[in-house]
Amino acid sequence: MITAAKKEMDLVGVYSLALVTSFGGGAIRDLILDRRPFFFVERWEYVLLIMGLCIPFVYSRQLYRWSRTLVARADLIDALGLGFFTVSGTALAVRAGMPAVICALLGVITSNGGGVIRDLVINEIPQLFKHGRLQSVAALFGASIYLGLLHIESISDSRAAVIAVTITVLLRLSALWRSISRTSQPRVSPGADKRRATCAPPVTSSTTPVVQSERSDARNATASATSSGPPVRPSGV
Repeated sequence: MITAAKKEMDLVGVYSLALVTSFGGGAIRDLILDRRPFFFVERWEYVLLIMGLCIPFVYSRQLYRWSRTLVARADLIDALGLGFFTVSGTALAVRAGMPAVICALLGVITSNGGGVIRDLVINEIPQLFKHGRLQSVAALFGASIYLGLLHIESISDSRAAVIAVTITVLLRLSALWRSISRTSQPRVSPGADKRRATCAPPVTSSTTPVVQSERSDARNATASATSSGPPVRPSGV
């Protein structure tokens, strides 16, 4: 909703973007699993709940400021949401009998798909694809841990889910608090060409006398040609 407000959207835009962000990843998961009805259709009360949150958000400036402050400091809420959605998507794929690799990918799609769709709708590069996020990596690692723990008979499904969510949350918080990136630096620096152009060595003064001497020779030749006057025509017979 805050992203929609920054784009100066009205109530319809804010509500649409909130729905896409909340249910986009789950809708993609349900399409792949051929699961009907969709999650937001089965739990339609969440659709009304989001509408109830959007109305005061749009028309109350104080609530908007409070929401921005909360989101700016709510790293733990963001990490918890990532962990819970990842494990829930992975668990649904396991119940559907999908292979382990597909289960892990569906867990990542469930937790990150809505944000990707949101960024595409507002014509921005998805945050998932930017450096320093560790969002997809944390989700994939958490889903893999959950799948691995399911094969241990002494660990129940609920305990495996708690462990996987905890690991995902810790990885996400480490990325937010310590700015850990998947790669230390991007391969291509956006300002590299500009810095290279500004740091180019200036033309040395050693070439200046040569250029000046060539120019002086050309001026002398032109002056001598004009001072000699027009050519003399031979007298006729």
